[in-house]
Amino acid sequence: MRGGRAIAAAWAAGLVGIAAGQAAGQVAGMDRSGKQWVPIEWSLARPGVQGNPYDVVAAATFTHAGSGERITTEMFHAGGAAWKFRFTPTKAGKWTFTTKSDAAGLGARRGTVTAAANPTARGFVTAFGGKWGFSGTGEVFVPQLAMYPGPDAYHEKPEKIDRDIRTFLVEHGFNGFHTLVFCRWFDIGQERATGIRGKDPNPDPRTFEALEMLIGKTYAAGGIVHIWAWGDESRTQTPIRLGGKNGPADRRLQRYIAARLGPLPGWTMGYGFDLDEWTQEKDLREWHTCMHKHMGWRHMLGGRSVGPNHYRPGIKFPQIYEGLDYSGYEQHRPTYAAYVAAMAARPDKPTFSEDRFRIRPHAYPEKDYDMVRTRRGLWHSTMAGGVANIWGKLDGKPGGRGSVAYPRPEAIKTWSVFFRGRFLRDMSPNARITDGTCLARPKRTHYVFYKEDAGSVRMDLSGMSGPQPAVAVDALKPYKELPLGRLKPAKQSWKAPYSSDWAVAIGPFERR
Repeated sequence: MRGGRAIAAAWAAGLVGIAAGQAAGQVAGMDRSGKQWVPIEWSLARPGVQGNPYDVVAAATFTHAGSGERITTEMFHAGGAAWKFRFTPTKAGKWTFTTKSDAAGLGARRGTVTAAANPTARGFVTAFGGKWGFSGTGEVFVPQLAMYPGPDAYHEKPEKIDRDIRTFLVEHGFNGFHTLVFCRWFDIGQERATGIRGKDPNPDPRTFEALEMLIGKTYAAGGIVHIWAWGDESRTQTPIRLGGKNGPADRRLQRYIAARLGPLPGWTMGYGFDLDEWTQEKDLREWHTCMHKHMGWRHMLGGRSVGPNHYRPGIKFPQIYEGLDYSGYEQHRPTYAAYVAAMAARPDKPTFSEDRFRIRPHAYPEKDYDMVRTRRGLWHSTMAGGVANIWGKLDGKPGGRGSVAYPRPEAIKTWSVFFRGRFLRDMSPNARITDGTCLARPKRTHYVFYKEDAGSVRMDLSGMSGPQPAVAVDALKPYKELPLGRLKPAKQSWKAPYSSDWAVAIGPFERR
């Protein structure tokens, strides 16, 4: 499956779809109809190309008739004499567009897009202060992502992606995948720069076909994809030996990512790992600036800093470059207190504990996880206010970087089901009113309490606005609610039927 057929199939597989070429959604000529937050695609021909087609510059500027909002997105070479461009309406109504290019056949094209309202579409991953969220619905969430292999492992394998979505998003309750690209940007079969021919390579369309399918199918299933653009220079997984960081090949790649993936909702990107060993502030600033300059839609771009690996009160939370869209840290086994401190370090942007928390046969004793730490880590990072994480259970086989199924997926799924509709934008930690942990709204109408190895939970509800419905859930078991009736606004202690890790939700939550 190649080019437009791959992307159309991926996005048509679920809640979204792309109108491509002469496919559904075309009105006349360059005109299209579609839905808000759903990508649309055009294909243009420019025969007789001389020079490197990946260096041809062409763009389309869209203007919304009602608000005057303008979005400019670039075209990308799609093989042979074909160039494509994509557009995702951020508002319902009529948009007009004009293309511009010095290349014959690509400029001076005009058309319209008529977008119907689509209020249930999530839109792009964005930030609401320190919380992760979606621009379409305005809802917030906590990215809890399963480790996934590189694009070579799922290129032209839609059945693998479907199977893994069932396993990790449906059965386990994770809400996305973390995939590694590295030098596969230039050759899908080569992870390292030492395997790439030449010092000025072009993007490999196969890598983008794979990413488009993964992003499209995962987004349709309700999740997101987090991409690590690069890896570690000691393993030659960076652009340093391919013309340099932000060099000609890297800049060409950045423009191609912006044009081809930029219009697609449902993904975020980290620059890589062990960045303190091979990047500086100026490298991340130049990459971040270039990517956002060429993308018409804002995506969350970040870069993992070193540590703090082991938290203690008062420790610093450094960043290589403060201008990134989220704060990323390498933390080993972060506790609830470490998550809280990480969010407090930069409360105006979302936080990502961007190490990979792995269960593996030959463990690193000081950093790896077991099933108990995994389950509790999901709760700790959420109760701290919403820190993103990457999780994986590895089987020890060589070459595999993706997770296999966990032995007790229902324990992870309980976390997922509990927080559907119960993690709200204005919730924040409030440790003063409990002997466990608590998330509470300022309006004092909604609370979530969580306590481990507990036979009771102390809750100071004296500030609550009135009696509210409450349920308790055993976090160690498959999801089952224990109704607690309506709790009164007073200091009280709920006595559990037995000792376990308990979560208590109080308030009129709108469950999804």
